[in-house]
Amino acid sequence: MRATDAKWERPQKGDVMDAKRRCATCTEEVSLEVRRCPRCGARTEPMHRGVDGRLLTGVCAALGRELGVDAALIRVGFVVALAVSGGTALMVYLLLWAFTPPSATGTAPLRRTYNWLSGLGNSERTPRVERRV
Repeated sequence: MRATDAKWERPQKGDVMDAKRRCATCTEEVSLEVRRCPRCGARTEPMHRGVDGRLLTGVCAALGRELGVDAALIRVGFVVALAVSGGTALMVYLLLWAFTPPSATGTAPLRRTYNWLSGLGNSERTPRVERRV
């Protein structure tokens, strides 16, 4: 194999498992698969809805991933709570959806709405002038 082809080589199975990153809180070196730092307990990435196994909005899949439980159990729990609580569980589900970002680097829907509404009253922008030719 030529030296120029080495960058296109796929990682071996053991290479992915050995990949490490640093914890942002305590700078401890941790594996990529860990959700919490074993030393300080800080999350390695924030809770988000962009996970595998999402069906409707991803809230149950995100909760299942965060708690280490199967998402189906969380869904069953929400259905039972919805039947028992008389709608309070639906409100909790909608609040979780509103405050949880769709991806690890995204912003939550409620934050996007707040940013949009706070930008409406700003007159700092220069007005657009239409020029006719």
